[in-house]
Amino acid sequence: MSAEAIIDYEALVADLRHEVTRIQSELDEATKQGVRAAEYGLAVLEEKNQLQQHCENLETLYDTTKHELQCTKHVSITDSDLLKLL
Repeated sequence: MSAEAIIDYEALVADLRHEVTRIQSELDEATKQGVRAAEYGLAVLEEKNQLQQHCENLETLYDTTKHELQCTKHVSITDSDLLKLL
């Protein structure tokens, strides 16, 4: 093997090592981005669940208040009828 061939081989090995390092770095960054995206997705799902629970609580409060209002109106009508009878 000639000296030029050895130098070309060493240059090729150095280039390949550099390429492996570059690709590994890109893979590490892509992995970090994937983890960040997953964490963000979980945070969004958690917030969605909290908002759904809050909405359900508000709907329950609305239904309860509506029922109480209907009962109050009924009692008010009954009281008015009693007063008319007196």
